Amino acid sequence: MKKLNPGIYREFPIADYYADPAPTPSLTQSLAKIIIERSPLHAWHAHPRLNPEFERDDPTKYDVGNVAHALMIGRGKDLVVLDTFDDWRTNDAKRRREEAREEGKLAVLGKHFHLAERMTQAARVQLAARREIEAFRNGSGEVMTIWKENGIWLRQLIDWLTDDHLTFCDYKTTGESAAPHVLGRKMAADGWHIQAAMAERGLLALDSKSAGRRRYLFIVQETDPPYALNVVQIGEAALTMGRKMLNYAIDAWTACTASGTWPAYPPEIVRPEFPGWAETEWLNRETEHSERPEIGNRNVLMAG
Repeated sequence: MKKLNPGIYREFPIADYYADPAPTPSLTQSLAKIIIERSPLHAWHAHPRLNPEFERDDPTKYDVGNVAHALMIGRGKDLVVLDTFDDWRTNDAKRRREEAREEGKLAVLGKHFHLAERMTQAARVQLAARREIEAFRNGSGEVMTIWKENGIWLRQLIDWLTDDHLTFCDYKTTGESAAPHVLGRKMAADGWHIQAAMAERGLLALDSKSAGRRRYLFIVQETDPPYALNVVQIGEAALTMGRKMLNYAIDAWTACTASGTWPAYPPEIVRPEFPGWAETEWLNRETEHSERPEIGNRNVLMAG
């Protein structure tokens, strides 16, 4: 692969992105989350160029999400729809899947493809009702940003970026609820604020004139009927937390790449604090239990 310069790349080959096209092994938002949630050593294991035994997940593992993503974004591998199989357990199904993979295509079960079609149709109707949302209309899908900071390379694949670089969109599918009251918890658990902070950082490095005017949107859709969705905009408070956490991951990555040492968990014995919610739950149960009359009466016969 020829030398790659920092920039915003549209129509970049997806396989090349995932193989890491940077001059030196680069940090992504996914790897940053691994550093934050686990350790630098876990990130090393998840990197295609650092870990010589790295293996990518089976691309059919998340069929519905992959297919819905391809249909919504308009990019991704060509699909081979297999309506004659209910699952991948037969040798014939496995053979057809492997043939598609060798051709650079993604074989999908017909039931998953048709489900993804219904999902994306429902998504477009719901997005059209939100007229201010430009997702999947003006702009390009799967846009790569890649840049260099203080001796390290960083990269990100953005699901959708408008032509003016002012709106970042990411499409998420979930088998759980996408109701408004659960989205704050889901945002924190899945690290959307970190993902938005990484997008902000890359776009700031590559197109500083639009700084401070961007929106970071996550389109979150349920995979069960009626395929309801919500659009989440990452607010300043959440983005501030994302920046702080991303800074932590970048500092760790920088130190590890410089030293060649990728630590796991600290060697000290861990003495975790007992969670306050668990303590309260047990104390309430203990009080309720002690107030029951049969507990206080020691003469009550025990079963058995």
